[in-house]
Amino acid sequence: MAAAAWAAAAGTLCWLVASGETRAAMDAAPWLVLASWVVYVAQWLPCLRVDGDGFTLINGLRDHRIPFDTVQDVEVRFAVAVRAAGKKYVSWGAPTPPGSFESGFAHVSDLKSRPYSMLPSNERFNHQPTVSTGRDEIAKAWQEARTAGLRSSDGTVTSTWNRPMIALGVVVLLWVTAAQLF
Repeated sequence: MAAAAWAAAAGTLCWLVASGETRAAMDAAPWLVLASWVVYVAQWLPCLRVDGDGFTLINGLRDHRIPFDTVQDVEVRFAVAVRAAGKKYVSWGAPTPPGSFESGFAHVSDLKSRPYSMLPSNERFNHQPTVSTGRDEIAKAWQEARTAGLRSSDGTVTSTWNRPMIALGVVVLLWVTAAQLF
């Protein structure tokens, strides 16, 4: 979605400039940049990182560092929610529900019973590797950390603002405001 929005914004500006509508391109540019920034912050930037010490949830303008020893529960459903230090932290950019990736894979065994004219060789289904999604890796990392012994982190979750993205957003909003006033 982010790449499509950026391509549409760039395409619109190029189209306006190529057609000789430089004034219209200048009027549209701040709005297209604002839309591109919103898409970046809401769709491209958010992610969930797992390392040996804990989770890092990057949610647009706010980042959370959650050490494993503060984690009380990890809920992996339509979004990943980490309960830690008495709060619930939801990741915007964690893997999606299994249904969106695994559609059709649940019926692989049904394909073997189909007539051979539909599947020329059933051998390709015999040695399929086990599919492991990002959801599985999140839960596995936490479980492995619990069994290996958790490192102490003073029981604190660190939340910080993403200052560069906030500053860029303020600059873009000021540009949009100035473009409307002048």
